Parts: sequence; C-alpha cells; structure tokens
Amino acid sequence: MRVVFPLLITLAAAHQAAAFAPSSAILPLGHTRASTASITGLRCASGEMGSEAKPSRRSMVSAAAIAAAFGAAASSADPAVAASAGPKKDDAWWKEKLESGTLSKRAYAVLHNADTEMPRTSALLKEARAGVYVCAACKTPTFASETKFDSGTGWPSFYEKLDGVELETGNIFDNVVALRSEVHCKTCGGHLGHVFDDGLMWRVPTGKRYCINGIALGFQPS
Repeated sequence: MRVVFPLLITLAAAHQAAAFAPSSAILPLGHTRASTASITGLRCASGEMGSEAKPSRRSMVSAAAIAAAFGAAASSADPAVAASAGPKKDDAWWKEKLESGTLSKRAYAVLHNADTEMPRTSALLKEARAGVYVCAACKTPTFASETKFDSGTGWPSFYEKLDGVELETGNIFDNVVALRSEVHCKTCGGHLGHVFDDGLMWRVPTGKRYCINGIALGFQPS
C-alpha cells in the first residue's frame, strides 16, 4: 500500500498535467500577462488559469509527477495538519464577526462555509508591499509577502505558509483525486483555500502552490 498509493497519485498528476499548460516562470508582482487567454485545469475550484509561455507537454508531465511523488512522501511529515477542516470557534463567535462588520457576507461564506471567491476579484492580487497576510477573521498571521508569486490562476498564491496555517489530511477526494489539501487558519479554523504540489511549474523553491481566497485574508504592511 505504501508503494501503490504514491504511484496512484503520481499517475493521476501526470494525467491531469497533460490537460493544461501554465507559465513556467515566476512573474514579478504587479506584472500583467500579455495574454488574456485561459484554459481550465488545476485551480482552486472553478476559475481560470492564464497561459503565456507554454512548456512542452513532456516537461509538464515530468514536473507534475515529481511534485506529486515528493508531496505524497512529505505530507505526513508536516506538523501543521488536521484530520478534518472546519470552524474551531462556535457559531456565536462567527456571528459576531459578521454582525460587527469584521467579515462581509462573502468573506463569511468563504471562511465559515468553505466557499470559493470568483477568480481575479481580490484586491490582494496586486498587493506588492512587504508585510504579512493574516486571517481576515482572527488576524492570525498566515503568509509572508516574500513568499507570494503570480501564478496566473486568479487567486493570491504563495509557496510557503506560516505557523498559523494548517492543512487538512482527512479528505480523500482532495488528497487522492484532486491532488490538493485544504488550507485553513490554525486558530479559528476558517477556510483559506487549497495547496497543490505543482509549484515546480513556477520554479518556486518549495514546489508548492498555496492557492488562497483573497477575501479570506487581510494584509498588514511592514
């Protein structure tokens, strides 16, 4: 089983990678892609992925297979994991955040109900200042600005998380079929987005792409 499981993930990743072709390089923050063409493929939920310089299909399949294999091997070693995701605070706490205006209805739907914001709608996509991204509900630090990169997916993307983030491990569909893990706030349990092991396609150092709903985050400049 220890051999078969990573193999299944690797084969699934190779099959999925053949259907899309994202850019192979990290784009500097604030850079706008010349092409507005998009194709469906690996993403947070149902958004789009921009296409510009397309690597060969062979290189994409190889990168996805390697990323999936290493991701499967490393996932059990991550200390910030949880068997299941979901709000850790009670309904009264979340209701107060909504009624006080701390959270909008859309932010509540994402953080509390695991909804997904529409792609290319977050103001944080163009945020290029140094600072820390925090959970919009409880202000727990989640991502550092220096790990942000332009993935072209339409959602803020990062290649590393802070200690305030934990990953769900008990969702079989996400972990085996969709090849992703749910990302949520370690303090309040709010849903932030998903992490994929396809970061090698953007040449990020960790090989991971944290695809995050911008509405679930706040930004605190340095």
